[in-house]
Amino acid sequence: MGLHQDRDEGDFSFPVVSISLGDEALFRMGGTERGGRTQSIWLRSGDVMVMGGAARLAWHGVDRVRHGTSPLLPKGGRINLTLRVVEQQAT
Repeated sequence: MGLHQDRDEGDFSFPVVSISLGDEALFRMGGTERGGRTQSIWLRSGDVMVMGGAARLAWHGVDRVRHGTSPLLPKGGRINLTLRVVEQQAT
């Protein structure tokens, strides 16, 4: 998934929690403005990332997945669970 911002919620005061399962993924994170410097880290199966505060609206994404680095999924691959607070809009 290319660089993006999570801007779907109406309230950005709550953090986004991301849980990585399966093969390792190279996660890249920049600032709140598009462009500029980024930093990358390898996420392994079981890693949990919390993005809150200023990082809540940072540009981020996965550059690549390292196939076969986890025995969790028989055919390889990666599962990412993203947890966020979403409030129902009144109708």
